[in-house]
Amino acid sequence: MIGVGERSKTKAGMFNRPDTGRAKFMKNETKDQILEQEQIPQIVPVIPTIDVVVFPHMVVPLLILDEKIIKGVEMAMNGTKKVLLLAAKQQDESFQGPIGIQDLYKTGTVGNIMRVMNLPEGGVKVLMQGFAKASVDKILSDQDLLQAEIKPIILTDSEYDATQAESQIKQLLKLVEKIAQSGRMFSPDFQSILMQIHEPDRIADFILSHLNLKVSQAQELLETKNLNDLLNGLYEIINHEFEINNIQEKIKTNARESMNKSQREYYLREQMRAIQQELGEESDSENDDLKRKAQELDLHEEARTEVSRQLRRLDKTAPDSMEATVIRNHLEWVLGMPWNIHTKDDTNLNKAKDILDSHHYGLDEVKDRILDFLSVRSMKEDSHTPILCLFGPPGVGKTSLGQAIAKCLGRKFARISLGGVYDECEIRGHRRTYVGALPGRFIQAIKKAGSCNPLIIIDEIDKIGTSNRGDPSAALLEVLDPEQNHSFYDNYLGVHYDLSKTMFITTANDLSTIPGPLRDRMEIIQLSGYTVDEKLEIAEKHLIQRSLKSTGLEEKGFSLSRNVLTEIASGYTRESGVRELERYIHKLCSKFARSLVENHKAIEFTPENLVEYLGPRKIADERSSRINKIGVCNGLAWTPYGGEVLQVEAVLMPGNGKLILTGQLGDVMKESAQAAVTYSKTHALDFGIDLKVFTDSDLHIHLPAGAVPKDGPSAGITLLSSILSAYTKRPINGDFAMTGELNLQGYVLPIGGLKEKILAAKQHGLSNVIIPMSNKKDLTGLNKLYEGMKLHFVENALEVLNTVLLPRG
Repeated sequence: MIGVGERSKTKAGMFNRPDTGRAKFMKNETKDQILEQEQIPQIVPVIPTIDVVVFPHMVVPLLILDEKIIKGVEMAMNGTKKVLLLAAKQQDESFQGPIGIQDLYKTGTVGNIMRVMNLPEGGVKVLMQGFAKASVDKILSDQDLLQAEIKPIILTDSEYDATQAESQIKQLLKLVEKIAQSGRMFSPDFQSILMQIHEPDRIADFILSHLNLKVSQAQELLETKNLNDLLNGLYEIINHEFEINNIQEKIKTNARESMNKSQREYYLREQMRAIQQELGEESDSENDDLKRKAQELDLHEEARTEVSRQLRRLDKTAPDSMEATVIRNHLEWVLGMPWNIHTKDDTNLNKAKDILDSHHYGLDEVKDRILDFLSVRSMKEDSHTPILCLFGPPGVGKTSLGQAIAKCLGRKFARISLGGVYDECEIRGHRRTYVGALPGRFIQAIKKAGSCNPLIIIDEIDKIGTSNRGDPSAALLEVLDPEQNHSFYDNYLGVHYDLSKTMFITTANDLSTIPGPLRDRMEIIQLSGYTVDEKLEIAEKHLIQRSLKSTGLEEKGFSLSRNVLTEIASGYTRESGVRELERYIHKLCSKFARSLVENHKAIEFTPENLVEYLGPRKIADERSSRINKIGVCNGLAWTPYGGEVLQVEAVLMPGNGKLILTGQLGDVMKESAQAAVTYSKTHALDFGIDLKVFTDSDLHIHLPAGAVPKDGPSAGITLLSSILSAYTKRPINGDFAMTGELNLQGYVLPIGGLKEKILAAKQHGLSNVIIPMSNKKDLTGLNKLYEGMKLHFVENALEVLNTVLLPRG
């Protein structure tokens, strides 16, 4: 292998400014005279060159470091001073090895050594001038020297068309003059020197000596056997570079006109884009990616038409403009939607039942409904997808049940919370004309899920607000209507999207706040609160394991007996769900962990030492509600957070027949109290009441927990029992709780929230509950709920009064 000389400082640009002292040209000498003066030996030393091809009459400095090449230079200096300059073939950028003999071209230039300078750090610097082309017959290489047998190449007048060459020279000189006048490519003195040269081959060599060409390009010109071909190739190269320079100047001019002081970045981008357009070499851009994606997706006709229209607009829009950003964002949303991407429902009923049972205890009605749906889906894949509304107090597992349903179906899962949403655009999406516009929450959820048929949980649907920006609950009508949601229109997407394959499960605490048309589109499934026994089962199967995992106490010896769990559930919580129970279990885990860290000692929790770790009992003894009192009756109420036991108090005092109502009673409850008073006056003689008491006494009715608003008609018989107890001085049986609406004729009308009310009575230890006969049908399948209790079904007020009013003591 051989080392290679290096060209010094020859890459300043495509065209180098000439050194006026670099070239010497003889005006009137013929080629034969030149060759007579320049005797060329048959064997000469070889100097390889990298990144440069040396032409005749071209002066070039070379840096030589290889010892074998340096010895050849020394031999030439002691003899004819002739050497052969051979260019090395260009290698790949990754090539880092030495250049070999096989990498040298077979045609080069014989040159004279004009000057040699030894360098202090090693190597020599040589100034060369080429004077004739030569072809290599054979390269002679030994350990000390690199030489070549050569044959000079001389272009004679008979070997080319002189007339054609004269015409070519004129065209070439015109082009060079035009370039020189523009002040680009060539130096000012280049033209004056060129005009002193008359021979065509000298003119070509002189111009070539001032061009910085690619090695392959320059070598091709060097190897031309005909002067006409050389001049033609030279003209094409200079003309191509001249056109590129004109285009660059045009690009700069056009870009500068549209640029202001704050648009430097825009100018650079426009310049790059214009260059790519002129050369037809546009690189892949974001627009191309969007076009490819649009072609790959299986869009329906409306979406494909809209995408094509937006892509055409994007091509005509400046890429850095705000409008282009809006269009591009819109296209990314449309193309990012899961068009025709579905997950197949898993219709294995046994597997689904196991998943539902492992995630939730009880909730049989919901589980049965899901299994029914899977059974239908196994028979007909495109069957109607139900829209369920899980209605119940907080903490009973509505949201987590939705996740379990998605898992047993094998569907993707997404969750949307509508609590506090008051803008219709959150449902239908914003129009793209607004800054920061986005699709509605449903489109966002489906894109995030990555499937056309996910299961979407819509949390807190009963807490949607309204404002001057529209009614979101009205916008939901289209989403949750199976007859409409197959072509849901989102304002941002601008195309219809099929939501009919999506399974929606909504959750709510209070159905009364959901508009009627919206409720009509959903299948209501009520989730009642848990009994103490059910809470204990849930704690043992789920809550304790979850708390142990979150606190890192797995296999650390932590345990809670059933007696401890019972004490927590009955003495520290009174809720329909199990969130508070889980918090107390997590708190005991924290106490256990602290004892392990501080004292390296495990704690054994008992009902007696819970006070030490959880504080005093939060639920007071409810025995006072079971004491027989005059004018005090236990009523049952429903709240969005479960059932409650409310004591109604009625007291007579001297006055003039006023009715005083306190305890933040609503209008409906006040009217129920007035109806109860009217019934009492109407049937006063039946109960042995002196009529004077209605004119000589005032009646004060109060419901404790005065800070809590109360309303509803279901306290009718409770108010009547308390009022008649006060008028007759007969105590009320404290073991009874009751609920039922009363009319003026004394009939007991049906009420709602029966399951929650019975559960509240059971939690307070009240074993007798009076309920309207009309509600008896609502207890189907709830045998476990009122197990150990006695239910009294009544149709009129006399049955109630005869049951709860005790004889005077």
